[in-house]
Amino acid sequence: MRVVRKQLIWRIYLFFLCFFVWLIFSMRLSIEVVAAGVIISLIVYRFARRHMRHRPTTIAKMLRNLLLGLQYACILVTETAKANIEVFRIVFARVIEQEPQLLFFRTNLKSNITRVVLANSITLTPGTISVALNDDLFCVYCLNRKIAGGVKDSVFIRHLEKFETDT
Repeated sequence: MRVVRKQLIWRIYLFFLCFFVWLIFSMRLSIEVVAAGVIISLIVYRFARRHMRHRPTTIAKMLRNLLLGLQYACILVTETAKANIEVFRIVFARVIEQEPQLLFFRTNLKSNITRVVLANSITLTPGTISVALNDDLFCVYCLNRKIAGGVKDSVFIRHLEKFETDT
């Protein structure tokens, strides 16, 4: 009985989360928007319920995942800003001494989703592009050696490892 109640609470939470996101992105409130939001939220809810394998079971776990996600977003913005400055220096340098590198490295990330998040974060960071991802082996193109030096031991990897251990 208790498990069924938790599942019901999760389902209601997921539907209202989808609906709330719909209302935020629609940026106006009318009968048409609410009706469309209910329909779209039900579709997204059904899809998520059918295809999501990892479901947080407690409110505390959901909040922890939300906070870790927000921390990761802040880290991504900060690292992107730092990389923008570095690429700016490269582009406007008087002497262009480029040593582009193709970097191969392995990570200890266990799940495919964290690996994909890492690959996307690397690609979003200026000066680097994720070329390939095969299991735990990454291939990354870097503009120069300085940028390449920070990829293997990036703050992204450390935070994603923390995320995996907490979930």
